[in-house]
Amino acid sequence: MDVKRILSATDFSPTAEAATRRAALLAKASQASLAVAHALYLPPLADAWRKLVESEGVNEDTVRAQALKHLDTVAANLTKRIGVSPSTHLLAGKPPQALAQWAREQAADLLVVGAHGEHLLLDLFVGSTALKLLRLVEIPVLLVKQTPPFEYERVVIATDFSPASRAAANLAARMLPNADLYLFHAFETPFERQMYYAGSDDEAIDHYRRLGETEARRQMEEFAMSLEAPDRFVRKLRHGYAPALIVQYCAELGMDLLVVGSHRQSEIAATLLGSVAAHLVTEARTDMLLVPIED
Repeated sequence: MDVKRILSATDFSPTAEAATRRAALLAKASQASLAVAHALYLPPLADAWRKLVESEGVNEDTVRAQALKHLDTVAANLTKRIGVSPSTHLLAGKPPQALAQWAREQAADLLVVGAHGEHLLLDLFVGSTALKLLRLVEIPVLLVKQTPPFEYERVVIATDFSPASRAAANLAARMLPNADLYLFHAFETPFERQMYYAGSDDEAIDHYRRLGETEARRQMEEFAMSLEAPDRFVRKLRHGYAPALIVQYCAELGMDLLVVGSHRQSEIAATLLGSVAAHLVTEARTDMLLVPIED
């Protein structure tokens, strides 16, 4: 997959501003086109509330005009700061569904969104637009959590050696030709905990763990050699619980981006190392690229 058409969603929040800037940087680096959209959704109001807001000069026309003005400002800032002039689009409907439909109509290769919207507490209680989008779209989604001062330089690809992980690693290599790429796999030896509870001594457990590491190392090398550019990837193994180790590894190395593959059938859970992908969406502090494939 080559990234030639990038879409970015905005609700005009600070996180969304970071997402549009990141999208512009990627578009500039890959010479892709960029489009920025805002989904305008006005929930139905009771007559008393509708009359009240209309008395303050707030109606669908004024809200629409304000949204278009904000979109023009976003486009102008991207042109001035990054040298990329995006097209702008005002969509109608609930943001997740409207943005997913727009992405399909535009035949997009990548959708870039802020990890949180304008109202963080509301996101936590009802599920953010970003999380809902991951369940609705068929293309890679980049969740932006940090303001981008520069292009991605250090990228970790969490892998369980699945086809989804392979697709994620290959996309990262194509999309980020100048970045340092790290393959990371967290392994757990089968029945290790049961052996501990059964009273096995430390020497036996360590021996069993070394066997597991040897097998994981073999699988890592076989996986790396199956990639399009195997020499670009540094290989790293650690023993333990995958979600915590991935987050820890990203923090230790100061990673700019975490890349995860996922299967569409399971939406975002039960995919990479069980439910690791879903866990990392909320726990990882780095930007996250989720690459879906069909089962």
